[in-house]
Amino acid sequence: MLPRSFYEDDPARVALGLLGAVLARRLESLSLRCRVTEVEAYYGPEDPASRARRWGGIRARLSGSVGEALVYGMHRQWLLNIVAHPPGGSGAVLIRACEPLTQLPPGAPEPVGPGRLARALMIDKSLDKVKVYLETSPLVIEPGKPLEPGKVASSHRIGVKEDLEVHLRFYAKDSRYVSRPFYPKPKRIVRVSRKNQ
Repeated sequence: MLPRSFYEDDPARVALGLLGAVLARRLESLSLRCRVTEVEAYYGPEDPASRARRWGGIRARLSGSVGEALVYGMHRQWLLNIVAHPPGGSGAVLIRACEPLTQLPPGAPEPVGPGRLARALMIDKSLDKVKVYLETSPLVIEPGKPLEPGKVASSHRIGVKEDLEVHLRFYAKDSRYVSRPFYPKPKRIVRVSRKNQ
């Protein structure tokens, strides 16, 4: 497993480090595994695209214990985030897409896009607060083969009206397991100084 200390860092660096890692969902009858191909980093209330700006419960979770799954619903779909931030900071990484390494259950969608990923890997609210660094957890993240710098692309985050000036979406540019559009354009770019950057 990636250790808890891995998540005790700036969310953008954690997001980059998760590319190529293996996300494993363990159920009683089967184990589903996929390679992470697309992620987005989020911060606390100072981040215009963060859910922490609107919901106090998520705000508290983003500044809470690192290495925990943060699963919440949006547009009738579950989204999988991993809490990640340096000491005293706030943030998480949204896992947007992955490449299957094992056969998915019959009828499962291709895990491209956060909602489809959650459905394909049977991720729901019951996995909220699961520690992904523990061997015994039903959802874990294992080390994989890190992507070479030339194989990583970045952009603004998808589906946000406002975004920070810096790119916080990272993806494997040669993979077909990546969301579209490749170059989303938010309506407004916000320039702020992030103390945990």
